[in-house]
Amino acid sequence: MKTLLIYPQFPQSFWSYDRFMKIAGLKAVLPPLGMITVAALLPKDWEIRFCDRNVNLETEADWKWCDLVILSAMLVQKPDFHALIQKAVRLGGCLFHLRLI
Repeated sequence: MKTLLIYPQFPQSFWSYDRFMKIAGLKAVLPPLGMITVAALLPKDWEIRFCDRNVNLETEADWKWCDLVILSAMLVQKPDFHALIQKAVRLGGCLFHLRLI
């Protein structure tokens, strides 16, 4: 099973530390530990691609490649989370795991 794990973007805010991250040369502050844990629990014979949209956006080729998309997000990521669901539906796919905490 070809699985694409996508971690939605955080919106720009005072708490996103954009200026500090630019000065420090960082791309993200919060690692997607929940998504990494989910990846570790998937069957070993599954092919996995991981995309943290706070660092790099997924490509159209990623969407075409996968059989399954798994999303996990926090409440603050809700706008991008919903946009990803809409994109998956528009592309004719289905989502296996929807988690918004």
